[in-house]
Amino acid sequence: MKSKLFSALFVALTCLLSLHSFGQTRYQDSVFASYTLTTVTYSTVFAQQMDIYRPVGDTATHRPVVLLAHGGSFYSGTRSDDNTITQLCSDLAHKGYVTVSIDYRLIDNFIELTNADSAITAVLQAVSDGKAAVRYLYEYADSFGLDTSNIFVGGNSAGGVLFMQYAYIDSQSELTAPVLSQLPNIGGTLDGNSGNPGYPTNIKGVISLAGGLNQVSWMGYCSKPIVMAQGTADNVVPYTCGNAESGAVPLTLCGLGSLAPSIVANTPYYDTMTFAGAGHVPWATSAPDFYMVDTLITGFLYKAINTSSTAPCTGFPLGVQNIANATTISVYPNPASSELNIESNARLNNITMTDERGRTVVSVNDITTISYQLNTSGLSAGIYFVRINDIEGQLPVVKKVVIE
Repeated sequence: MKSKLFSALFVALTCLLSLHSFGQTRYQDSVFASYTLTTVTYSTVFAQQMDIYRPVGDTATHRPVVLLAHGGSFYSGTRSDDNTITQLCSDLAHKGYVTVSIDYRLIDNFIELTNADSAITAVLQAVSDGKAAVRYLYEYADSFGLDTSNIFVGGNSAGGVLFMQYAYIDSQSELTAPVLSQLPNIGGTLDGNSGNPGYPTNIKGVISLAGGLNQVSWMGYCSKPIVMAQGTADNVVPYTCGNAESGAVPLTLCGLGSLAPSIVANTPYYDTMTFAGAGHVPWATSAPDFYMVDTLITGFLYKAINTSSTAPCTGFPLGVQNIANATTISVYPNPASSELNIESNARLNNITMTDERGRTVVSVNDITTISYQLNTSGLSAGIYFVRINDIEGQLPVVKKVVIE
């Protein structure tokens, strides 16, 4: 029931946002009314499938692709039953991306995860499948109209864990002894044994929703760009380094709290969002929280596809952190009553304000100034979300505000 209600709320939210569009920019807004869904077997070795979402009516022949994996602690879940993943795939397809949701090998039950070797093997097998999925996209890029210079991977919970290990383990020399000892279970190499050999596994960036990395040190200099969101009270994938599943799984995972310094120091661009006091995947049951995560990911991807995949890392001149410094947004007072001030050092373009149900209550277009004052005197007390776009295209951002 909760899942159906959440889906209905999000669909309503998406429709409302489409009605109050901001100039309909591809990769930022829902410019395609529908999409097709094709199911293929990407690993004939282990009979694993993926769903491919493609926008209907798209004339582009090389589209960025976002490949996502579901949650379920590596023993449950499918490509179609994680609402966060299916909603992201749907929403991004409406915006012009080709999106992919994959199944991957699972272990039989949670008890197996309480054994360190079995837990490591479960993750390695999933990573092996993830690599086969990316190789499949390279192999059939022309068939599905993919831009292989813009492949992004990620997932929710276990899916985020899967692709963080994928992205940040650069060589076997980095592996700890326990991980090395289980490598024969996927054929003895990091390429894995899930099929489609001979094709690349290169990716451009990572989407991690409540994911974590086994070793902080794996996120070394010039690591892949990442967008990451997590609750600070997450005890399934610890926000700071610790054993997973409230300590029941003897496998260390380091979440956003521990990774943040390395993300800032070692990735050329990034975006992060912390949900203070929230537990595991709060966006799975909250439409407003999902809207914030969806907007975070959309903004990150839009910046990423407009950044060269060969951008130099020295000094991180193209980093999102540098962009964020270049375009600073202030929204005050918060809480507000009769007016809300929005100030930026870049010219603003569009401002839209929605309530907790996703209804647009204020929409202003073509501002062209660096500051704007919203009249909020007619709004009921409550929580609202302000989406701000600038003319330079370095935003959107979403700010949560309280009206008293």
